Amino acid sequence: MIKIGKSRHSLAGKLILSVSAVMTFGSLIFGLLFIHFEQRVLLKAGVHSAEVVRIVHSDMVSIILACVLFVLGISAFLCVILYRLVSKPVAQLESGMMRIAKGDLDEPININTRDEMGLLANIFNSMAKDMKRYRQDMENWTHTLEDEVKKKAQEIIKTQDELINTEKLASLGRMAAGIAHELNSPLTGVVTFAHLLKDRTPQADAQGHEDLQVIIEQAERCSKIIKGLLGFSRRTGFEMAEINLNALLEATVAMIRHQARFYNINFSLDFAPGLHSVLADPNQIQQVFLNMLLNASDAMNEKGAINIATRALNVDGKDIIETEFSDTGPGIPEANVGKIFEPFFTTKPVGKGTGLGLSVSYGIIKKHGGDILVKSGPGKGASFFIRLPVQRKGEWRNAQSGESQNPGN
Repeated sequence: MIKIGKSRHSLAGKLILSVSAVMTFGSLIFGLLFIHFEQRVLLKAGVHSAEVVRIVHSDMVSIILACVLFVLGISAFLCVILYRLVSKPVAQLESGMMRIAKGDLDEPININTRDEMGLLANIFNSMAKDMKRYRQDMENWTHTLEDEVKKKAQEIIKTQDELINTEKLASLGRMAAGIAHELNSPLTGVVTFAHLLKDRTPQADAQGHEDLQVIIEQAERCSKIIKGLLGFSRRTGFEMAEINLNALLEATVAMIRHQARFYNINFSLDFAPGLHSVLADPNQIQQVFLNMLLNASDAMNEKGAINIATRALNVDGKDIIETEFSDTGPGIPEANVGKIFEPFFTTKPVGKGTGLGLSVSYGIIKKHGGDILVKSGPGKGASFFIRLPVQRKGEWRNAQSGESQNPGN
């Protein structure tokens, strides 16, 4: 490493001393030659020797005084010139290099001449600018690298959480499949004996027939749910059919509105007439509708109003059917809006929810090629918008085959 410091001897001083010494010796030699020449001239002219010595001595003193004055004048003139042309620019260069060595790259070296000193100052200023730009680039790169490291660390933590949740879902699926197998046999018995009791009930007992029919229908519905659960655990395909969402919503509301938890909830239905049918699995879509209604009931503490509306839309040139579920609850905090569809995320007390309802609903709608949107604000309730495309069977099969061929899309 080159150390920059004050030089012991000034370059200008060395030059002045050298020039002064040369001029002094030159002047003395010139004086001695002049005296010798004068002495010879006087002797040839017949001047007495004593007079020659006196004249030569007098001229020698004058010559020495003239040489001294000449040397002093030239030295002073050289000092001024060398200070302006050499000493001052060199001192500025030295000061600038010391600042650069200490890391100060903001103050340039101000030498505005067209000689070598000015060229050297311009080179140093250009070098300082390049070093400053390089240092700034390094600082920016360091900050960018730190941000990327933090981002990757957060992604790793999130991935670990998702892996844990995936394992939970897998364990839950295996457990649910086992429970479904265990429940299937007793439900078959319930349906069989309900049919036998219905056959044995007198035709006059209309209420008995109606109650037994309700038992049969609900038991068969449970069987369908279990079948869907088993199919889900085995990753089987959906049982797709063209369904009328208005009719499915009416059936879903009729099924739950007389339950105790919905006694103090008013239902408002605003169905658009003449909607196109959608291609979907009715059991899966009904499960989504039930999750929407159950979540709304929990959010309102089983008191309030739920509005259900359907409408036909055209989004980006595609025909869709939108179903809106709105409640009068406290709304969803802004910080939680982006998390509500994550598995096991819930704001309910322990034992009141698993955090899977919205996650499962989101997966079902996405599998149908649709989307779920949410709009909410503190104290303004929450609205969920379920959008399903208007498709025919052939279109859905083509879309599914396209997904299987392009799994990354």
